[in-house]
Amino acid sequence: MKLSDNFSVSEFESKDGAEMPKDVLKNIRELAKNLQALRDYLKAPITVTSGYRSPEHNKRIGGAKNSFHVKGMAADVKVKGHSPAEVIEAIKELIEKGDMSEGGIGKYSSWTHYDIRGTLARW
Repeated sequence: MKLSDNFSVSEFESKDGAEMPKDVLKNIRELAKNLQALRDYLKAPITVTSGYRSPEHNKRIGGAKNSFHVKGMAADVKVKGHSPAEVIEAIKELIEKGDMSEGGIGKYSSWTHYDIRGTLARW
């Protein structure tokens, strides 16, 4: 199922094959809309390395107990040709312009975490 011009549900599915609950799908749609704005801005493909995580999968990989991934509100992404620092700067600009939702942004060595929690969080 297509969520936006460049994202489909399959990219956000839990890696353990667990079915995505309907309430989670609603959040994934909103998350994909935000990531589409980032993709359009950077004009580069985005790979979702982790989207929705079933509670079991999240626990198995050592994810945070109240992870936004379990709610379908977070994605870890890599953007072709852009470092995590560049991706973060782009997200901050888009939030400031009102083109992406405020949320959590985390910088890691090879990917960026973004979530749509609605409040500012940075790490």
